[in-house]
Amino acid sequence: MNLTTLLFSFQGRINRARYWLVELINLAIFVVCFALILIGAGVSSAIYATGTALSYLSMVIFAIATLLLIWSSTVAGIKRLHDRDQSGWWMLVFWGVSTIVGLLEETDATSSGKFILGVGSLAVTVWITIELGCLRGTRGPNQYGPDPLAPKNTMT
Repeated sequence: MNLTTLLFSFQGRINRARYWLVELINLAIFVVCFALILIGAGVSSAIYATGTALSYLSMVIFAIATLLLIWSSTVAGIKRLHDRDQSGWWMLVFWGVSTIVGLLEETDATSSGKFILGVGSLAVTVWITIELGCLRGTRGPNQYGPDPLAPKNTMT
């Protein structure tokens, strides 16, 4: 599986190691982009007034990079779900529940409500992490493709 297929194609299955590899690549790209934005903002504010074309360009680049990272992370999650013989549509549940709990947490004015929703958010995050990053996939082929951990038949 080449890097483009790994990061951008919904087809197939990936094992836990490849899933974590994609997530680490995404994290590294995000950190580099964010650092460049901060450096650019520092240079921009030191030389130019805030709101210059340089700062707008860096925001656009950061937004595009973030969208690509969200896409590749979603693709990796779907492939992990496929490896577990589950529909990729479960990613909508993961994203939806996380978003709803986060929005409720932001709008709740009471500290006890924020605490309860924070615990709920943590529980959802732990569930997603265990489901995608820790549990072994289906042994052998399934409806989404061959087992990524199965030994390859090589003819010598």
